[in-house]
Amino acid sequence: MARPYSLSRREITLVLFSVMIFLVFYNFDVTSDFFANPNLPGISSNPTTDGGLDMDIYGDWVSDERHISSVHKQQEEKEDASEGDIWLKTDRVPEAQKQVIFGNIGVNDGFMHWGKDIPETRIVKHVAGFSIMDNVIMCNGTIFIVTDSPSSFPSLGSIASSADDLHEAPLPREWEMLSIEQARDLLGSYGGLIQGTSWLSYNAIPSNYTLFSLWRTHSSLNTSTDPFRPARRLFFPNIPTYKGVRPDLNGPIIRRQRSDSGFHPYLPKAAFPLLGLMYKEDWEDYALMEVPFVFERLVVADFGAAARSANNVPPFALPLVGLNASKEWWDPIRQNLAKFLHINHHAQNLDSGQKKTVVTYISRQDATGGSRLRRVDHNALVNALETLHESNDFEVNIVSSEGPWAERLSAVAQSDVILGVHGDSLADSVFMRPSGRSALMEFFPSDVFTRDAETAVRSLGIHYIAWWNDRWFENDSLPPVVPGSDLAQEVRIDPAAVVHAILEVVTRT
Repeated sequence: MARPYSLSRREITLVLFSVMIFLVFYNFDVTSDFFANPNLPGISSNPTTDGGLDMDIYGDWVSDERHISSVHKQQEEKEDASEGDIWLKTDRVPEAQKQVIFGNIGVNDGFMHWGKDIPETRIVKHVAGFSIMDNVIMCNGTIFIVTDSPSSFPSLGSIASSADDLHEAPLPREWEMLSIEQARDLLGSYGGLIQGTSWLSYNAIPSNYTLFSLWRTHSSLNTSTDPFRPARRLFFPNIPTYKGVRPDLNGPIIRRQRSDSGFHPYLPKAAFPLLGLMYKEDWEDYALMEVPFVFERLVVADFGAAARSANNVPPFALPLVGLNASKEWWDPIRQNLAKFLHINHHAQNLDSGQKKTVVTYISRQDATGGSRLRRVDHNALVNALETLHESNDFEVNIVSSEGPWAERLSAVAQSDVILGVHGDSLADSVFMRPSGRSALMEFFPSDVFTRDAETAVRSLGIHYIAWWNDRWFENDSLPPVVPGSDLAQEVRIDPAAVVHAILEVVTRT
């Protein structure tokens, strides 16, 4: 019988030493604090001490659990600045408001199995080109309205247009109305659920008033018993993310230009911070999944359908005249932008203590296309406005339509009077602060007049004046609509008459 093996003294020593080393390094934080010599950089717990190795690893940054980055620090200071600030901590938002904003959605709530009880579409609000509907279904790129009462719905041509021709009603592959039985056979018994409110701009041609019109349509819910929740996403099914042909992925890197959606890409992020944007490629992703998706609530804007019905108002303005909303319907959006830009609405005359009148001239002299003032008239207007500024009762801003977005919108948002040549840049005038002396003055070439800017600002209670050279028109004296050509034209004005009109407008109240 073999003798049992016994460890030698040397082997026992090695085992004990190994266990001790393991325990030391396993509990390194504790043992290093216990054994650390502050003069030895290799085991110092403070990386800022004089140690070459620690400086190589840590640099001179002091580890501190209370330390936050400078960006977060600035945001925290903004959060504490004032109750009216836009930067709010979520723990300051009441629970009821959280429910309105965020809803009560779980990670598994993106799909639904309806069996034979397929969701039936409900029309909530409608005026030609602008509709609010519940339970609209999209499958394979086609938008379906499911109902056994088609007569209770407007025609598809009153809801939308064909993506190929905005003058025509949508094709069956674009929009279709199904009975419940047809929907069961075609769409099956389950699908995805796009929760909350979604906006859909079906226009292939962008408009500067898309967001304005959609919010007015959406705001019509604020006078009803329906819960009013902000939209979570805006779909552009017919506008790609980028212009031009997609480059070869194996070729050189090419910086692509974004498609024109009708507004500066910063604007929805500042004025509609909860709104996500989704373009043609995103819409195609949903279509290629070959599964029906139910829009819980869909707000549709189609300027083509509106144009086929509109008579004496611009297509974007139909919800302004056809759908009721509160008088303050635009205030939340205007305030969002003003807060984002940290606008000071209290510029004072240092002598009298009275609030100054802020006048902003949006110059198109740097624009690559479109109309602009004659150079001599532009220079004379700038000189006249600078003289007005010297009176100490006026604050004057002269900004370029092509200049930085924040600079231009900051000037607009604090303005009482805005001046500019007719064109897309004046669409931002809806963000000027409304008051008894707020006014937009739009310069046209002689015998040209459009009502886009006039209709938008007057719906907000802002006074409007149109100019032909030295003649000005307002209220019921506006000229007939004459669109004019798309060619760039030089616009003539009388700067002295413009300044006289400014003084008259601001002294009416």
